[in-house]
Amino acid sequence: MASWISLIYLLLALIYSSSNPLFESPDEAWHVAFAAHLARGGGLPVQRPGEEGPWRQEGSQPPLYYALLAGVTRLLGLPLEDLEQVYVPNPHACLGDATRIASRNQAVHGPEEAFPWRGAVLTLHVWRVVSALLGGLAVWSTVRMVSVLFPGESGWAAGSGLLVALNPMFLFITSSVNNDALAAGMAATVLWLLALRWAKGFSWGRAAMLGLALGAAPLAKLSGLTLWPVALAVLLAAAQREGQPRRTVAEALVVFGLSLGACGWWFVRNWRLYGDPTGLRVMLDIFGRRPVHIDILGEFQCLRWSFWGVFGAMNVLMPRWVYAVLDAWVGLAALGLFVLLVRALVRREPGASWAAALGLLGYVALHFVAFLRWTAQTMATQGRLMFPAIGPIALGIWVGWEEACRLLVPTRLRRVALPLPGAFLGTLALCAPFIWIAPAYRPPELPLPEKIANPVAATFGQEFRLLGYEMHPASLHPGEELAVTVYLEALGAPTRDWSMFLHLIDGQQVIVAQEDRYPRQGLVRASHLAPGERWAEAFRLQVPDTVPAPGQLSLRFGFYDLRTWERLRTWPSGDEAVLGEVRLEAWPGPYPNRISYVFGGRIELVGFDMPRRNVRPGETVLLKLYWRALGPAEHDYTVFTHILEPPSTIWGQEDRPPHVPTSRWQAGAVYEEAYALVVKPDAPPGLYEVEVGLYRPETGERLRLPDGRDYVLLGRIRVR
Repeated sequence: MASWISLIYLLLALIYSSSNPLFESPDEAWHVAFAAHLARGGGLPVQRPGEEGPWRQEGSQPPLYYALLAGVTRLLGLPLEDLEQVYVPNPHACLGDATRIASRNQAVHGPEEAFPWRGAVLTLHVWRVVSALLGGLAVWSTVRMVSVLFPGESGWAAGSGLLVALNPMFLFITSSVNNDALAAGMAATVLWLLALRWAKGFSWGRAAMLGLALGAAPLAKLSGLTLWPVALAVLLAAAQREGQPRRTVAEALVVFGLSLGACGWWFVRNWRLYGDPTGLRVMLDIFGRRPVHIDILGEFQCLRWSFWGVFGAMNVLMPRWVYAVLDAWVGLAALGLFVLLVRALVRREPGASWAAALGLLGYVALHFVAFLRWTAQTMATQGRLMFPAIGPIALGIWVGWEEACRLLVPTRLRRVALPLPGAFLGTLALCAPFIWIAPAYRPPELPLPEKIANPVAATFGQEFRLLGYEMHPASLHPGEELAVTVYLEALGAPTRDWSMFLHLIDGQQVIVAQEDRYPRQGLVRASHLAPGERWAEAFRLQVPDTVPAPGQLSLRFGFYDLRTWERLRTWPSGDEAVLGEVRLEAWPGPYPNRISYVFGGRIELVGFDMPRRNVRPGETVLLKLYWRALGPAEHDYTVFTHILEPPSTIWGQEDRPPHVPTSRWQAGAVYEEAYALVVKPDAPPGLYEVEVGLYRPETGERLRLPDGRDYVLLGRIRVR
C-alpha cells in the first residue's frame, strides 16, 4: 500500500515539476543559489547583513539539503556554468499579491527553459526530482507509521497517505528546489521509527537509525528540533511500560549521542560565527522582522489556504470556493475528532494505540507552537511550514472525517460520502498544474480589435509604436479601479529590456496610481519580442481612497530602462504619451474626501482636505482633518501630521492635541482640526507622503488601525 500511494505521489510530482517554470516557487532562486555555491566548491556561506549573497536569508539554513543536491551534481557531473544566464529576475514582480493580473512571475523565462533541457536547466530539473523523491519518502513513511501504530485500521493508513500525496501545495513545494522537502521527509521518517520503537519494542539497530534520523532532521531544517522532545517522551513512556529503566537510559544515550554527533557541529559553528547556535538572529536581520501587530484573522486565512494550495510566490490562488469547501471538510473532520477524543476521555480507554494518538497530537501541537514563535518574528504565515507534521495532520483529518460520517451521514450513504473529500482533493491535485499554475506564466492572447476605439499616433524611439488604448470607466471615485488596455507594436528587434509604465496623474502633477512592468503582462523581456509583433496590455489601476477629489486625472504611458532610468523619447517630442483623462468624483458626504480609518477602535478619521499639494521648500501645506468619536477615549491623544520621505525621513510636521481633548469627545460627534505643515527649506525636489495618526504624549505609544498600521497616508505632495 505505501509503495503504490508513493508512486501516485511521484507521478503527480513530476507533472508539477515540469509544469511549473523554474524559480516560480517560494524562495526557489535562493535555495538554488545555496546548492550551486556548494556544488562549485564554495563552502558554507557566512551571513553578514548588508552583504547578502545570491542565497539571501537561505544561506542561514542548515546545510543537509543543499549538500545532498551538491553531491548529486558532482556524482552525475551535472552542468551549472550557465546558471546565471538562465535566472533572470523580474524586477517588477508582485510577490504575495494575488490581486494583480500581471507580473506574478518571479523570473522572466526564455526559450532556454524549453524541453529538451540542457545545461543548468537540466541540473535544476534533476534537483527537483531529488526533492520529489524526498517528498515520496514523507508519503511512504506516513503510511508505514500509521500501519504500525494502528494495525487494525488499514483504512487509516491509506486515507492519511492519500491526503498527503494528493495535497496540491505539498506536491507544489516538494517538486521544487526547497529544503521543505527534506524537512518533511526526515520528520516523517523519525515518526515512523518512533512508531516502530513504540509498537515493536527495543532493538539496538532501531536505536541507531533513530539517532541518525534525529540528527539529520535539524540539519534539514531547524524545525526538526521539535522531534527531539517527542522522541524523549516516547522513550520514557516505553521505559515505564516495559519496566527496563537501565536499558532505556542506555538507549537514550545512544539515540541522542548519535543525534548530537550528527548535527552538533552546526550549532557550534553558528555559535562561533554569530553568537547564536541557531543562526536565526542573522537570518532575521537579512529577511526582516515583522511589525509588532499581527492580523490574526487575515493570517489564519493565509495559513489555511496555503496549506492546501497557494502557488507561485504566494500570489496564484485557486478559486475561493475551493478553499471554502476544504474549510468545511476540515471543520467537519475537527468535529468528528473532537467527539472521538471526548469519548475516549470519558471511557478512559487504555492501550498503546490511544497513547500513540496522544503522542502524534502532542507533536502537531508542539510543531504548531514552534511555527507560531517563528511567524511572530517575521512575515512567514504559510501552511507549508506545517509540512513536517503533515502525516499526523492528515491522519487526524481522515479519522475525524470517518467519525463525522458516522455522526452525520445515513448508514446507506457512508460508503459514498467517505471517499468524496479524497476524490475532490485528487481532482484538485491533477488539475492545479494545468488550470492555475502553468497558465499564470503563459502570456495571455488578448486580441487586437479591428478598430481601436482611441487610436494614438505615438512612437517610442525606433523600438515601439503605441496604436491606441481603451479605458473604463470614464469617471470614478477614490478607492475604485480603472481598467486600461493599451495596444502596442514592436517596430524592430528591441535593443534593451525596456520596462513600461502607466501613470495616473492629478492636476498638480502628482502620481496617484501607477504600474510598471515588462511587456506581455510582465512575462516577456522586450529584447525577446519579434519585429512587427503586436499585442495588447491589460492594466488595472487602483485609485487610493486618500486621493483628494473632485479632480481631473491624466493617464500617461511610456518606456524606460530600469538600469539607467533613461526613457524612450516619443515623436515629435517628450518621453511619454498622454492617453486621456478621467474624472475623479468625490464621494457624497458632509465633509471633503470621505474615508474611514479607525484608530484603537475608538477614533475614526472620516474625511480630510488638502487643497494645495504642489509646493516649494519653505512653503506650507494646509491640511484639514475630520475626526469622529466612536466611543469614550481613555486618554488625551496628540495628532501627528508629517511630510514624509519614504521610509521615515520627516521634512515637515505639526504635532498637537485637538482643541477639544480626545477624552472629552462625545460618541458620534465629528471634530474638525486644521494643521499647517511647513516644508523644510532644504527639502530636495521630489514626491513626499503625508502621514497622520495619534499617540499618547506621555509614552509615545501610537494608536493602531485594525491591520496593524499606526498611521494613514493621505496621498502625496510634490516639492518643486
